[in-house]
Amino acid sequence: MADDNYKKYTENARRGIKGEAFFESLIVDHAIPHRIARQNDLGIDFLCEWVYGDRPRGFLFLVQVKCTTSEHIKSEFISQSRLNGLDIYKLKGAKKVDERTINYWKGLGLPAFLFIIIENRLNEKSDLECYYKRYTPLLDDRSSPDDEDGTKSFHRANNGGRFLAFANPESEIGGFARDLIIDYVRLSYSRGHILQLTPEQLGFWPFPNKDNPEAAHFFSDIFKWNRGKFEETYEWMKILLSKIK
Repeated sequence: MADDNYKKYTENARRGIKGEAFFESLIVDHAIPHRIARQNDLGIDFLCEWVYGDRPRGFLFLVQVKCTTSEHIKSEFISQSRLNGLDIYKLKGAKKVDERTINYWKGLGLPAFLFIIIENRLNEKSDLECYYKRYTPLLDDRSSPDDEDGTKSFHRANNGGRFLAFANPESEIGGFARDLIIDYVRLSYSRGHILQLTPEQLGFWPFPNKDNPEAAHFFSDIFKWNRGKFEETYEWMKILLSKIK
């Protein structure tokens, strides 16, 4: 049979399968990864459901996975984040998620993350490195220049085979869990919805202030960004209540 007429198992196909499998192996200790069938893939590879201990916590987030090699994308350490405590990197050669996909994500109303898996082939090794970039800032229209840049604001997401759900595993502070909660708050507040979060309700609290687990926490800075939306919700609520006897 002529080689040109025969199906091929390409290097890109193998790398894609390897990268998605690696992502699943990392995230599975902290979330249930629901893989999206390729024929239904409209810019989402996984719909993940956050888990703490043995209980799903009701937080869903969108994941797009890109797989590449160190020959195409170079990682450059920038600093340690003062917000989530993880290392920040610039990935030279990475591309921003296209606008059509971002608009689709906006309609879904869930936190969205781009994960890039880099196969490091230096010194004849084949180590896998995982990085993520938060795309929620582009969904609530509060993005910075670094958010808009497809190469910047990536966080290292793994230490070998361990997913960095928390920057400090012992105290369970920071890490990806912190970003997930903040992004949920951002999207809720941007719609004028008050999201009451208590450490007891979540079962975990990836922030330093862990006292009083029954107290509801609010994020004043994010609230201020969306004050107009909350005022709009308040006015609509007053009209609604006036019509209900």
